[in-house]
Amino acid sequence: MNRVEEFTEQELVNAVASIKNLEEITWVHFEGRIPDVLKLAIPKIREMLPHATISIEFEKPDRPGLLDLLPFPDVAFYSYTFYKHWQSVHPLLTSPLDFFFISSQAFNPAASLILTAGAEGAHWYDPGSGQGAAPTLEVDLVDSTGAGDTFIAGFIWARGKLKKSVKESTEVAVELATRKVAQEGFDGVWESL
Repeated sequence: MNRVEEFTEQELVNAVASIKNLEEITWVHFEGRIPDVLKLAIPKIREMLPHATISIEFEKPDRPGLLDLLPFPDVAFYSYTFYKHWQSVHPLLTSPLDFFFISSQAFNPAASLILTAGAEGAHWYDPGSGQGAAPTLEVDLVDSTGAGDTFIAGFIWARGKLKKSVKESTEVAVELATRKVAQEGFDGVWESL
């Protein structure tokens, strides 16, 4: 089986640098898929885009080097799988969600933290306004493909474009992801917004 080559740090930096009108870019999102490359590239990208929000998705807990990225994002998106793995390492805690947010803050006290929780919706923490939950409506699961990406896109759109709070942006993201899982494909998911 052929291995797909990922971007190198320099290729990623060069790709961003080649974009015209860098001043118009207000948000850059990374999947935490190539941590070793991102660890080197993000500081350089932040220098090019000091005005932009940087977010990272922390999805697969067993990915080598992923935890090294915790200090970098302005917004960290954690998958429920990531959280459950973290919780398995700290099984005796009486309030694991609170401690998860506190331990994440130790790495990056300025970041907003978003934890997706599937059918439970999502949890959020924001340094300026505390933490909370955005529950979801109960729906029949039809197709979960792309629900996580829909969630992140909804949050970025609400927070970055509409300037909604972290709480409101999480609620929008949960609503969109809920619509997505209740139907096949993506047609109409965004229409009512």
